[in-house]
Amino acid sequence: MLKSSRALMLTLTLSTLYSLGVGLLGPIYPVFVVNRFSASVLDIGLLYALFCFVAAFFKIAAGRLADTYGKERIFFVGVMMGAFCSLSYVCVSSLSQLYIIEFFFGVSHAMQRPSLLALMVDLSDKKRRGTVLGMFESIYDLTEAAAALLATIIASKIGFETLFLICSGCQATTGLFILKYER
Repeated sequence: MLKSSRALMLTLTLSTLYSLGVGLLGPIYPVFVVNRFSASVLDIGLLYALFCFVAAFFKIAAGRLADTYGKERIFFVGVMMGAFCSLSYVCVSSLSQLYIIEFFFGVSHAMQRPSLLALMVDLSDKKRRGTVLGMFESIYDLTEAAAALLATIIASKIGFETLFLICSGCQATTGLFILKYER
């Protein structure tokens, strides 16, 4: 199924940490935007659309960079950029700054996703790639669901800033794991 138990552990770790970073932001982000900036529903939609358009625009180029410079390196740059973006939510003071952060978050996601999927394909043997990707996606979804619940507790009991610090930490830790794997 996988080329080694080390590869299995990397798959589980990357799935879990990567999806924690995403899942912690998911349900809380719109509430944060509305509470902090008195933003409208239109602003939330535009912020998300900006993220999606930027990610879609840069994914092909990021995939080429992963092929040229190595998927581990490009994934590392992407998750570290994502960690910085998550951390920047703590300091953001205007809606216009939030649009800039979402632009860079889109670039970050574009760098991460093709690299991560290529890594998952490489970690599997040819006959069981679907199984490995299915396992990766299942772990991702389960962790993201648990993170969504955890995020609501953290944001309501402790605050948004702590949530963003934890999210950034998960993303940075994912980057450190990929660096360790690369060696």
